[in-house]
Amino acid sequence: MKLLKNFSFLLFSVFLFVSCTDFKNLGNEFVNSNSNVDKIPNMEFYGFRRESYDTNFKQLDSFATNAKFFNDKKRIELYDSRTYTYESNKTIAASVSGQFVIINQDTLYTQIYTNVIAKSSNNTVLYTEYLQWDNEKKHFKSPVPIRVEQEDGSWLTGSSMEGDMGLENITIYNEVDEGDAIGVPVAE
Repeated sequence: MKLLKNFSFLLFSVFLFVSCTDFKNLGNEFVNSNSNVDKIPNMEFYGFRRESYDTNFKQLDSFATNAKFFNDKKRIELYDSRTYTYESNKTIAASVSGQFVIINQDTLYTQIYTNVIAKSSNNTVLYTEYLQWDNEKKHFKSPVPIRVEQEDGSWLTGSSMEGDMGLENITIYNEVDEGDAIGVPVAE
């Protein structure tokens, strides 16, 4: 008798579940959602690499573990990205890396997020969590805390910065800390 009550309850539960389910729209909740359509790229590449040449020398070499192209939004997303620019004598002029990159396909305005490291040919290294590149002005900007290290080991930190691609003309705002070549803070 107890088995019959349990079976009746199970049968009633299944009936209730089936009667409350709209089977006509089952599976369409993802297809009709506009928010999910924006997340589907037009093209996606794993192990992405792009090279750019001017006449006979390489200007740019870019790598990413994953690249997504959204043609309607004119947007490219790169994951675990590294980019190198070259001088005419085939030496690296600058490099920049970050975990997530968004590039506007029209203006090439670039935003780099998380563990950003930019290095120039003069061995100046910039560390930050967010960096913007304005391709029209050829100008870097970071509105978040930064650390800049020179080849001689001296360093400088600040709340934000802006500068050129060669990291030779840098403006650091709200300077927080600086140190000399052996890492000792400079006395004020």
